[in-house]
Amino acid sequence: MTGRWLLSLGVSLALTLVFELGFALLCGKRGRALGFVALVNVLTNPVVVCTVLVWRTLGMPGYWALIAALECAAVLTEGFIYKRSGADFYRPYLFSLAANAVSYSLGLLISLL
Repeated sequence: MTGRWLLSLGVSLALTLVFELGFALLCGKRGRALGFVALVNVLTNPVVVCTVLVWRTLGMPGYWALIAALECAAVLTEGFIYKRSGADFYRPYLFSLAANAVSYSLGLLISLL
């Protein structure tokens, strides 16, 4: 089980970084701003993924409510970091919401294929 969890964590983080850094590049982010995009995802993604893995393993109810709560927490945390970073984030919470929506949607699409 540990090997599967580590693989899941690694794949999830790698895809999240590709998707969110790609989104940031499309939004015109460069330099320091890209570093913050990578940093916030390295901080938030493993927490979200580990929580979901534990939740599934324990067979807890309310999976989709958990996902919604965790994604909201990630958006707020990332938006806060973007806002305080001093990097070029005009609307940091909106950027965080959009980046996470793109990343989550593409990840969900990949998992369905």
